[in-house]
Amino acid sequence: KWQMKFNCDKCHTLRITRRTTRQVLYSYCMNGQVLQEVSHHPYLGVELDRRLDWNQHVNNITSSANRALGFVKRNLSKCPANIKETAYFTLIRPKLEYASSVWDPYNDNQISKIEMVQRRAARFVTNSYDREASVTKILHNLQWPHLINRREASRLAMMHRVVHNETSLKLPPGIIYTQRTTRQHHARRFIQMSTSTSYYQQSFFPRTIRDW
Repeated sequence: KWQMKFNCDKCHTLRITRRTTRQVLYSYCMNGQVLQEVSHHPYLGVELDRRLDWNQHVNNITSSANRALGFVKRNLSKCPANIKETAYFTLIRPKLEYASSVWDPYNDNQISKIEMVQRRAARFVTNSYDREASVTKILHNLQWPHLINRREASRLAMMHRVVHNETSLKLPPGIIYTQRTTRQHHARRFIQMSTSTSYYQQSFFPRTIRDW
């Protein structure tokens, strides 16, 4: 329809499963060429893993953000704090938050790895490299919220758009509202979803409904 041909060298197969035993493998072909199987691959800027684990994605974005922070340090070291802060907000933090509603991690190691980028940026902005200086206090003085809180706010904002039909994403059929409205139960409160695995429990809808 669009007079476009697929580039088979850029097409791959990705099997998504959490089974530990290997299943029967099938080869997929396009235009007579067997497609390469991969364990993870980027899709619209998000690194998808065959086990739906976000380690690779977190590694990618923190590496990219640290490189950007290094570039800013080399070029803006003599600039005032407000210029450094603007550079962080513009060039670095967006790398750590792109599409975070999808991949927002619950693993402490991944959360810490992301927060460390902001902690390094806070030291750079305030030029506070003394080991005795408290980074927590520096962040408080800068009035920078923790990135985990910003990701939570992003998920809740997305949920608000879903509830009010402001996005193409729709509520799954199993999500229903509570029937009672009290001071503790607002009209758009949902019944908690039952989950059988931690991966599903920490996915977007079950996790965000708890926060909502």
